[in-house]
Amino acid sequence: MKKLLTIIATLSLLAMVGTGTARAQVIDAVVADIPFEFTVVNMTLPAGRYTVKPFGEMPGNVMTIASEEGKILRVFTIEDAQANKPPRDAELIFHRVGDHYFLYEIFEQANSQGVMLPKPRAERRLEKEAAVTGESSYVTVTASKTAASQR
Repeated sequence: MKKLLTIIATLSLLAMVGTGTARAQVIDAVVADIPFEFTVVNMTLPAGRYTVKPFGEMPGNVMTIASEEGKILRVFTIEDAQANKPPRDAELIFHRVGDHYFLYEIFEQANSQGVMLPKPRAERRLEKEAAVTGESSYVTVTASKTAASQR
């Protein structure tokens, strides 16, 4: 009986590990020089150098964006995203609506599975206005892994 419980516990653990690794996610920190003011969720940040990385030790559905000095500025939730082809370098993709930029997706180098941020209310409002003027596009900013996150 004890042996059977050990086998069941081992198989359950392997099943949980297997499903955890199947989920698309960004696991390394990336650094980007963003040349324009942009919004993450409901916080507007000035142009500058930022680090985006998973929150905590175990990658999950929460990430952070930090200033060049390392101060966490915003914690945000993420969802799975899929690129048409793996990016050559790590990328931050912004949705430009009029003259406003919103952090939209994050992809690691050579990985077509990444993450996306839910749209904030302000972005949805501006999209309705842009539907009339046609002022909407996507802007990609190349990012790099930080030395601490490289394996």
